[in-house]
This record gives sequence, structure tokens and C-alpha cells, in this order.
Amino acid sequence: MARLPSFILKDVSLAVGDVGNRIGQVSEITIPVMAKTTEEFQNAGMIKPREIAMGLEATACQFQETAFDPAMLALFGVGQRGAHDIIAYGYLESEDGREHAARFEMTCMIKSADAGAWSPASKSSTTYEVAVHTGVLFIDDEEVYAFDDFGYRVAGVEQHPGRRAALRLG
Repeated sequence: MARLPSFILKDVSLAVGDVGNRIGQVSEITIPVMAKTTEEFQNAGMIKPREIAMGLEATACQFQETAFDPAMLALFGVGQRGAHDIIAYGYLESEDGREHAARFEMTCMIKSADAGAWSPASKSSTTYEVAVHTGVLFIDDEEVYAFDDFGYRVAGVEQHPGRRAALRLG
């Protein structure tokens, strides 16, 4: 039996720490791309190298606003370490009518705030680039994956449980 298209992303919003919900301001959000850091590995007897996962790449996020909001722009320099809580929300719908909620919770540092080109009689936007320190993706309140500086989980399962114990990470 053919499966109907499901979990189609149809709308988004963003909430940024003390600034609040950015609904009606955000035009686009790119949540962090999860990518493994790999190294080639070739020992005696192997006729070709094999890539092995060593960890995860640095994670980043980008979002674009049509607003030129001073409260958002000020986040670039707030705090000693500049960590902010940001939540990206998504509304998903399946072709069979089922509705789903997605959210990506992250702790980030604003790396840049690009106001782009200003010109008369045209919409301008501000693009924010952020470094993501921790992140958790939920769909329908179920954890899909989570990461921090010391490990990551997929579907709630720690991917390297022995690593935390060996390094006394708790």
C-alpha cells in the first residue's frame, strides 16, 4: 500500500529568550545540520581506508527576519558568554489530515546580525547566524535527537554511554 506524504512542514515561528515570540517577524529558519566528523582509518591488511566517526561537526543555525528590531540586534553583545535560549517551532501536516508539532530547543551564541542591503520601496531583512551549543529536536513531544558538548542521543538513546562513564562526565 502506498504511503501518503506526511510530516510536511507548513509554517514556522521562533521564540528568543527574553525577546519573546517572533511570530510575524521571522521569514525563514534553518535548524542545525547534524553531521559527523570523520577520519580515514587504514590499518595493516586493509586494502582501502575506511571513514570512522570521531564526533560531531560544530552546529549552527540561521534565521531571517523582516524586522530590524533593536531588541534582537542587542543580543549580539549581551552577556559575557552571550548564550541565549532559542526555540524554533514548526507546524507539520500529513496528507491524511494528521497535524504535528515540531520544536527545536537550543542554547546559542549570536555570531552575526546582517542587516543586508537597504533600498527604498523594497522589503529588507536581517539575517542572524548563531553557534548552537546544545540542541534538542522534538516532534509531537517525542525526542528525535539531542546533543551537547559531551554527547548525543538519538530517539532518547545515548550514542556512546561508555564514553561519559570513562571520562567521568556524569
